[in-house]
This record gives sequence, structure tokens and C-alpha cells, in this order.
Amino acid sequence: MQRLTFGSITVDAVSDGVLSCALTGMLPGADPADFRRLGGCDDGETLLLPMLTFVIGSVGKTILVDTGIGPTIGSLGRAGYGGTVGLLPQELARAGIDPATVDAVVFTHLHADHIGWNVTDRDGEVVPTFPNAEYIVSKGEWAFWSATQSRDIARCVRSIEERGQLRSVEDGFEPAPGVQMIATPGHTPGHASVLVTAGGSGCVIVGDAAHHPAEFEDPTLQPPYDSDPAMARETRLGLAERVEAEGLLVAGGHFPAPHVGTLVRVEGKRRWRWLGAG
Repeated sequence: MQRLTFGSITVDAVSDGVLSCALTGMLPGADPADFRRLGGCDDGETLLLPMLTFVIGSVGKTILVDTGIGPTIGSLGRAGYGGTVGLLPQELARAGIDPATVDAVVFTHLHADHIGWNVTDRDGEVVPTFPNAEYIVSKGEWAFWSATQSRDIARCVRSIEERGQLRSVEDGFEPAPGVQMIATPGHTPGHASVLVTAGGSGCVIVGDAAHHPAEFEDPTLQPPYDSDPAMARETRLGLAERVEAEGLLVAGGHFPAPHVGTLVRVEGKRRWRWLGAG
């Protein structure tokens, strides 16, 4: 993804790798032709899912949105996923970003493929990968996951909480000027998207509110991982309407390259247009 600039705010995508899975397993009822057109599934059968994080620079602060899946796909391998992951540390280094300079890690949600690099094993101890960062999650999301016995949560989030680095926040929280967390529930109970606005333009990082742009074109597409399918559909429709009304760009945590685009009307129908496309 090319760097996005909104006023003095910058947004860059940094990859933790790519997973692959069956298209019909991820989005039952999907039309392969739509995915050949939009990308990410050239053969019409295997969907490639980038594991993306986003680095936002605002007023001297460095904010990381999500931390990828981490060095192993773990239980996802037993669920039919394959791929190469665990690339975030080297990709951050290639982008010139020292983990110690990250001021905040903002979570869209707490699924395993978005919290994997919260921590690192060092000399037999689990330590924060971003030692000076405040890790920020919506109150609704933490209320849900903190009541579970998830091993991923225990390792990647509770360990951060025990060090005093975890903060749960209300809808609308701004970790930096021009950067706002907005409630987009349905995929998980407290899912949040990150809205970046400055200079009269903006972008919304939607996390897993949509796994692929096709979900904005066809709201009946429903990933099996949405905790509340009806609410997830309502959220996607609401996001689509806001994107159209405000002329926002959209970046997705699993969107294929170039990872960012917007929504336009073609013969009265909502259609996805990649950034830079004619």
C-alpha cells in the first residue's frame, strides 16, 4: 500500500504475512467472478488473506493498529488455513520502525490474528514486543474476552494487563489528534474501527468489519466468524453509507493489495474501487 497522507497524518500498511483458505469456507455463497475482479482469489477457489497492521504517524506519535498473527498460525492450521506468517518484526525494521518507539497499540479486536505480536519470548520470559506502548482496546471488547479462558488472551493480552500497559476505552476515544476509535460491532462484541481524518479527507481502518471489499458490494456475504451476524451486516452497511457520504478511503486488515480503496456508485449499485484505479 502506498503511504496515505491526511494533513500531517500518515498511514502505512505493514504486513505480518499471508494466510490462505478456501473461498467458500471463508465466505459461503461467494461468486468467484467477483473475487477474480476484486483480487485475492485469482483461481476462484483459494482466498489469500494478508495479515496487515497499520502504522499511523500523528503529531509526533507512532500508533500501531493491531499486531498481526504472530510467528505461528497455531490452531488455524487445524482449521484449514495455510500460509507464511510472523513477518511483522522484520517488516517493521525494513520500514525503519523501532518497536521501542511505538507509543500506542490500538486493537480493532482481540482475535488471535490481530494480537499475535503483542508479546515476544525473550530469555524464557514473555515480554511486550512494544515495551513503551500503551495497548488500547474498547471496553466492550475487553469485557467480553476477559471473561474467557482463551490461551491466546492469557498470553497476548493478560500478560500486558499484568504489566499495567493495557487500557480499555469508550467509543470515540482518540489516541492522537485526528485518530479516533469508532464502534463497529458484530464481528466481535466490541469490535472497533480506526478513523483517521485531517485536512478535509480521511480513511477508516475497518479491521475485520469486512474481510474483503466484496462484503461491501454484497452485504449478504457472511463470514462464519462473526459473533453476531445480523449486527455485523448492519455495521457493514453503516460503514458503507458513511464511506460514501464522507468520501472516505477504506483500508482492511485482510484486503488484498493495494489494500485500500473506496466505494462508488455504478449504475445505481455500490461498487468497490481500488485506490489508483481509473
